[in-house]
Amino acid sequence: MKPLRLLCVLLTLTAVGVSAQTTRYTLSDGTTVDLPDLTITGSTLDCTVTYDAARGVFRYAYTLAAPGTNRVPVQAFKIDISGTTTRPQTDSALTENIVRAPAIQPATTIPVGITVPDPSHWRAGLSRGGMVFASARKSLMAVAPGAAASGFVLESRLPPGVRKAEISPSRQPWLDIINATPETGAEFVEPHPDEQKFAITTTVIGPAEVNDAALYSGGGQQPAEVNKFLRYAAPLDNRNKVPASSTYTVIVYYGITINPATFAATLDGANISSRFHPVPGGADVVNIAIGTSTTKLHLSVDGTKASGGKGTDSDTLTFLPQ
Repeated sequence: MKPLRLLCVLLTLTAVGVSAQTTRYTLSDGTTVDLPDLTITGSTLDCTVTYDAARGVFRYAYTLAAPGTNRVPVQAFKIDISGTTTRPQTDSALTENIVRAPAIQPATTIPVGITVPDPSHWRAGLSRGGMVFASARKSLMAVAPGAAASGFVLESRLPPGVRKAEISPSRQPWLDIINATPETGAEFVEPHPDEQKFAITTTVIGPAEVNDAALYSGGGQQPAEVNKFLRYAAPLDNRNKVPASSTYTVIVYYGITINPATFAATLDGANISSRFHPVPGGADVVNIAIGTSTTKLHLSVDGTKASGGKGTDSDTLTFLPQ
């Protein structure tokens, strides 16, 4: 990083009217410099999941939103798609519009097709840690405070689960100050400026390795095969403590022998079946509004047993606001 002179930096900060939300850093010559905090608190990465039964492919569409309270643009995000099973890392059947760099990700990374809104504005790929990332190529293309960007899509043959994610700020405000000041030979000493200190760690829906043992059956039905017509990656119990006045993301997996025409869903007695899209072997991700009193989500569907007989899986998931 280019060295700074304290006096020059202070003059620059005054000229551009930077607020008091700054952090002071020390240089090797004993001087200090105040750099604006790269605050992006409240930024979100939301996902909508659909399933293409004909292709056997899940489509994860992401929207990156930067609230007006952000002090700098959002530069990038990344999502953990690491796994445990070795697989070929490319699949020509998965839609993609990026130019892939040589593979550096572990062979156990979940194979995905990656699409960005505009490849000339955004670059994307996979990291050594099994993370898929998207980053604005230039600062002017980053997501400004009060704006949002959509069109980030992953395609995968693996179903949805809850994955770790990280949203990172632009460090352009720091670079503007550094580039406007003369070099003195002084260097930052520890702790030195690090934009990742302001990154947001969160969770998002993404492709996941989910084995049968990790899914919740909803309980109640016999024989056990009927209880598998509806299973859940979230929640994992029929009674769940949740924050009041919030939303909860329900992830439901559909059995391969269900009859979609028989599916029904109610939320506190109100019919919300249209918010679900049951497909044999598919999955849905639906956000449920949680108020201040107990909320009950009831799902049911008919299916065919191995014997050829019919059965109904009926589950009630209860959410207890805290």
